[in-house]
Amino acid sequence: MSASISSNDPALKLLLAFIPEAEQALSVDSVADQLSQLSLNGHHVEGTNAVAQLLAATYNESLAGATDADKAEVSQWMTMSARHGPSERQIFAQTINDHLADKTYLVSNYLSLADLIAFGNVHAFMESLSSQKRFNWSGFSRWFDLIQHTVPAGALAKAGLKLIEIDLNAPAPAKKQVAAAGGKAEQPTSAEPKAAKQEKKEKEKKQPAAAKEEAKIVPSMIDLRVGHIVD
Repeated sequence: MSASISSNDPALKLLLAFIPEAEQALSVDSVADQLSQLSLNGHHVEGTNAVAQLLAATYNESLAGATDADKAEVSQWMTMSARHGPSERQIFAQTINDHLADKTYLVSNYLSLADLIAFGNVHAFMESLSSQKRFNWSGFSRWFDLIQHTVPAGALAKAGLKLIEIDLNAPAPAKKQVAAAGGKAEQPTSAEPKAAKQEKKEKEKKQPAAAKEEAKIVPSMIDLRVGHIVD
């Protein structure tokens, strides 16, 4: 009984670490640039989903789904979570967010392969998200935080994953500066000095010129000498 797990398959690494019986029973090798493979009880399967389902069927049937309908849904979620690329990851995150509006787990009301495999596949994507995005996808973020605290810390470490701090409080709004035409932030200026100067100017225009002071007649300034006219 052996398993070859791709070095680029954190989801299967996580699942193996989460099922200690499987980890102990199997001879596990890490391979690069190959599909993950599993040879177990006469079965040989390839690919993340097929390996995960065979592991669950052998060591932990409850993870595979309690009913046929649940099993089909588990398979569907695993397939969706395996799609790579930024746009696919965003669509998947939005899908989980909408799906979990009134649910806790991806399938029914219990932990399944769908949660574990999807969590492993989107871990790097969640790590790259801003606080605002995590807040906008609150359902997705709550689910992610639940799964990362359900999986033992040792299993996360074996899969090369780490706990990501999830804060569902609204992030503080960023301070914005209005850029002036020259490209520099426009500094607020006070118009008070200019306004005061203009007001003073207008007052000076309206104020009538001061009347010239009337000359006062002082007796000492009058020539009172008396003379007579000589023919």
